[in-house]
Amino acid sequence: MTEKVAEKVAEKVAEKVAEKVEFASVPWVDAARNVLERLVALHCDDDTRLSVCEIFTDAPTSVSATGIAAWHFLIEGKKVLVGACEATGMDVTIRADYATALPGARLVYTPEVLARMQLQPPPDPPPQIEGDTSIFPAWLVELHNEMAVITA
Repeated sequence: MTEKVAEKVAEKVAEKVAEKVEFASVPWVDAARNVLERLVALHCDDDTRLSVCEIFTDAPTSVSATGIAAWHFLIEGKKVLVGACEATGMDVTIRADYATALPGARLVYTPEVLARMQLQPPPDPPPQIEGDTSIFPAWLVELHNEMAVITA
């Protein structure tokens, strides 16, 4: 899919979305839960195991009164648990500055965009990643892309 086609698809999807939601807010996490439940039903089997936590510092007060916004998900087989808080013991934990992460959260990852990102330096400040992101299944980009078009 070319970048222009992907942009047009994203625009069409965004037009159908009644309302965008603030990145990493409780309504955003609720939307992510709905997307994850559908994707897990489509792509996972009984042996699937994956847990991820994302933590965003310096979040706006409209998202988090403490300035720390976090969410996590745990996939066990076809079950999905999602929370709007930090979680420990996850396979992968990502910590990033909210304002630095926001443009990427809104970006639809086409193959061209992903290839271009490989050639660019990491954002400043770069995210801190604990764990091995190579365990992420290929379909996880679908979660990102569906959330990107509704992220305010």
